Amino acid sequence: MHFDLDERGDWIVDFHELAVKFGSSPGYLQHQIKLGILKGFLEAGSGENAGRSRITVRAGESAWQGISDNTGFLVSETMLPE
Repeated sequence: MHFDLDERGDWIVDFHELAVKFGSSPGYLQHQIKLGILKGFLEAGSGENAGRSRITVRAGESAWQGISDNTGFLVSETMLPE
C-alpha cells in the first residue's frame, strides 16, 4: 500500500485498498463516511519515528492502523482489537 500527497500536502488513501483491510467494499466505506461512522486520524512520528506517520482508520467497531515512511510507503500495519 502506498499513500500519495495531494496539492495541500494531505495524504490520500486508496479506498479500494482500504476496503480490503476491512473486508468491505469502497462504496460501503464511503457510505460509512457519510454516516459519520468511518473516521481517520493521522499522527506525525517523533524521536526515533521522526519522518514516519501513523494512520488510524476506525469503521464502527473495527480499526486499522498503518505506519508509513516519509515517502508514503506502508512499513507496518495491524488491525486493532475491538
